[in-house]
Amino acid sequence: MLKKGEHIEGVPAELQQLLDKDHEAHDFFQSLTRSCKQAYCDWVGSAKQEATRHTRAGKALLMLQNKQKTLKTVS
Repeated sequence: MLKKGEHIEGVPAELQQLLDKDHEAHDFFQSLTRSCKQAYCDWVGSAKQEATRHTRAGKALLMLQNKQKTLKTVS
Protein backbone atom coordinates (compact mmCIF):
# COMPACT_ATOMS: atom_id res chain seq x y z
CA MET A 1 0.00 0.00 0.00
CA LEU A 2 1.32 3.40 -0.95
CA LYS A 3 1.43 6.12 1.64
CA LYS A 4 -0.55 9.28 0.99
CA GLY A 5 1.26 11.38 -1.60
CA GLU A 6 3.46 8.50 -2.84
CA HIS A 7 3.25 7.36 -6.44
CA ILE A 8 4.71 4.68 -8.66
CA GLU A 9 7.26 6.09 -11.11
CA GLY A 10 6.35 5.30 -14.72
CA VAL A 11 4.11 2.53 -16.01
CA PRO A 12 4.61 -0.82 -14.23
CA ALA A 13 6.22 -3.40 -16.51
CA GLU A 14 3.28 -5.80 -16.11
CA LEU A 15 0.86 -3.18 -17.43
CA GLN A 16 3.21 -1.87 -20.12
CA GLN A 17 3.65 -5.36 -21.60
CA LEU A 18 -0.12 -5.71 -21.99
CA LEU A 19 -0.52 -2.21 -23.42
CA ASP A 20 2.21 -2.91 -25.98
CA LYS A 21 0.09 -5.78 -27.33
CA ASP A 22 -3.21 -3.83 -27.43
CA HIS A 23 -2.88 -0.60 -29.41
CA GLU A 24 -6.45 0.53 -28.80
CA ALA A 25 -6.10 0.21 -25.02
CA HIS A 26 -2.67 1.86 -25.23
CA ASP A 27 -4.06 4.82 -27.16
CA PHE A 28 -6.92 5.20 -24.68
CA PHE A 29 -4.48 5.03 -21.75
CA GLN A 30 -2.37 7.76 -23.35
CA SER A 31 -5.47 9.95 -23.79
CA LEU A 32 -6.21 9.90 -20.06
CA THR A 33 -5.33 12.76 -17.77
CA ARG A 34 -2.12 12.47 -15.79
CA SER A 35 -4.03 11.75 -12.58
CA CYS A 36 -6.08 8.96 -14.19
CA LYS A 37 -2.95 7.34 -15.63
CA GLN A 38 -1.25 7.66 -12.25
CA ALA A 39 -4.19 5.96 -10.54
CA TYR A 40 -3.88 2.94 -12.84
CA CYS A 41 -0.09 2.80 -12.39
CA ASP A 42 -0.31 3.16 -8.61
CA TRP A 43 -2.96 0.45 -8.36
CA VAL A 44 -1.00 -2.06 -10.44
CA GLY A 45 2.47 -1.14 -9.20
CA SER A 46 1.68 -0.98 -5.49
CA ALA A 47 0.90 -4.70 -5.22
CA LYS A 48 3.56 -6.44 -3.15
CA GLN A 49 3.37 -9.83 -4.86
CA GLU A 50 4.24 -10.33 -8.52
CA ALA A 51 1.14 -12.49 -9.07
CA THR A 52 -1.08 -9.71 -7.75
CA ARG A 53 0.58 -7.16 -10.06
CA HIS A 54 -0.09 -9.45 -13.04
CA THR A 55 -3.72 -9.93 -11.97
CA ARG A 56 -4.24 -6.20 -11.51
CA ALA A 57 -2.56 -5.45 -14.85
CA GLY A 58 -4.98 -7.83 -16.56
CA LYS A 59 -7.94 -6.17 -14.88
CA ALA A 60 -6.58 -2.73 -15.76
CA LEU A 61 -6.30 -3.78 -19.40
CA LEU A 62 -9.95 -4.88 -19.38
CA MET A 63 -10.99 -1.54 -17.89
CA LEU A 64 -8.95 0.35 -20.49
CA GLN A 65 -10.43 -1.76 -23.30
CA ASN A 66 -13.86 -0.74 -21.95
CA LYS A 67 -12.77 2.92 -21.98
CA GLN A 68 -13.01 3.34 -18.21
CA LYS A 69 -11.31 6.50 -17.03
CA THR A 70 -11.69 5.69 -13.34
CA LEU A 71 -10.77 2.59 -11.37
CA LYS A 72 -13.99 0.64 -11.03
CA THR A 73 -12.50 -2.80 -10.65
CA VAL A 74 -13.92 -5.73 -12.54
CA SER A 75 -14.39 -9.10 -10.91
